[in-house]
Amino acid sequence: MMNPAIFREYDIRGVVDQDLTEDTVRKLGKGCGSYFAQHGIKLIAVGRDCRPSSETFFHALLEGLLASGMAVTDVGVCPTPLLYFSIVHLGQEGGVMITGSHNPPEFNG
Repeated sequence: MMNPAIFREYDIRGVVDQDLTEDTVRKLGKGCGSYFAQHGIKLIAVGRDCRPSSETFFHALLEGLLASGMAVTDVGVCPTPLLYFSIVHLGQEGGVMITGSHNPPEFNG
C-alpha cells in the first residue's frame, strides 16, 4: 500500500525506503506514464539530483514510464531548472525531476 501522505500540493515526496521505495517509484512511473498517455504526451525528459537514492529511483521510474509506452530522455544529474530547459530544448512534451530539493537528506521525491 502506498502512503497517501507522499502526495503533497505540488509534488510527491517522502522518506527514502520508508515512504518511497523502488516499488513505489515504479508504480508512480506507471501512473505518470498512464496520465501522460491519456493526454497525448509521449516524449518525457527525466532528471535527478545527486542524492544517493536518486539513481535507484531513476531506474525504477524509468521502468514504470517505459511500461506505459513513454519515450524517455535521460537528462542525468542536474538542477531542476536544467530539466525545464531540456524539455523545451530537446523538444520533449513533459518531464519528471527526482529531487529531495531543500528537504533533509533522508527525503526524496
